[in-house]
Amino acid sequence: MILVDSSVWIDFLSSRPGPGGQELRRLIEDAAPVAITGVVVTEVLQGLRRDVKRIEADLSLFDLLEASGFATYRNAAALFRLARSKGISLTTPDALIAAIAVENGAEVFSLDRDFVRMAPLAGFRLHQP
Repeated sequence: MILVDSSVWIDFLSSRPGPGGQELRRLIEDAAPVAITGVVVTEVLQGLRRDVKRIEADLSLFDLLEASGFATYRNAAALFRLARSKGISLTTPDALIAAIAVENGAEVFSLDRDFVRMAPLAGFRLHQP
């Protein structure tokens, strides 16, 4: 399973997708197991200025990985604290995405360098195009 971060979706939806957007297109065309999570849906949709209904419908077709309960949020907070102790600044949504990826054994596909620094701390794999 590949949990795709909002940075890749935004690149994918742009008028001139870069390498991340092109890789996501390849994954979709190859029917790879692409997934999203609620916070990613929110981040992508809040920035839209066009084709909102179509993109909402398209995103709804992918597997939705979500927090399994209190433990997910506790694990995200622990990761946030661990990263901070190592001098790594994270956002709460990124820590939550990482915790959800770990719980589901998913790779993370992101253009955000914070995930590269987080991966060894959290124990998830990065999707490398």
